Amino acid sequence: ISFAYSLGGKAYDHGYAASMTTPTGINGGHSFHKDLLNAWSPTNTDSNIPRLQYGDSNSAASSDRFLTSASYLTLQNINLGYTLPSKWIRSLNLSSVRLYAAASNIYYWSARRGFDPRGSFSGDANNTYSYSPAATISGGIKVSF
Repeated sequence: ISFAYSLGGKAYDHGYAASMTTPTGINGGHSFHKDLLNAWSPTNTDSNIPRLQYGDSNSAASSDRFLTSASYLTLQNINLGYTLPSKWIRSLNLSSVRLYAAASNIYYWSARRGFDPRGSFSGDANNTYSYSPAATISGGIKVSF
């Protein structure tokens, strides 16, 4: 079993920043993050999220508000194998039988769900166009005569 990790640092979450943008006349459709429900308003003056105002292209300008922890922990690999005892396979005229299984990119833990700082190849940005590595599972049987 192997794990990989990174501790410390920050990464810019472009997906979050894009979903915090207020609508403008050039947007045909737009999804919003639920954090916009806590935007500044006359009754919510303690918020650090700018008020919603149609056409305000500066509301989601580059900001340290969109930095998130780049720390993560991944369960990278699991390899299991078992060689059957020779007394079990002698009657089949086999010298050995080994069963094995392997899995990669099993699980990923990070500060924010849906955000993978491993996709930050330039070191300063992450976007929704980078996919996390795919999980793979394989197995087999090795038979020796």
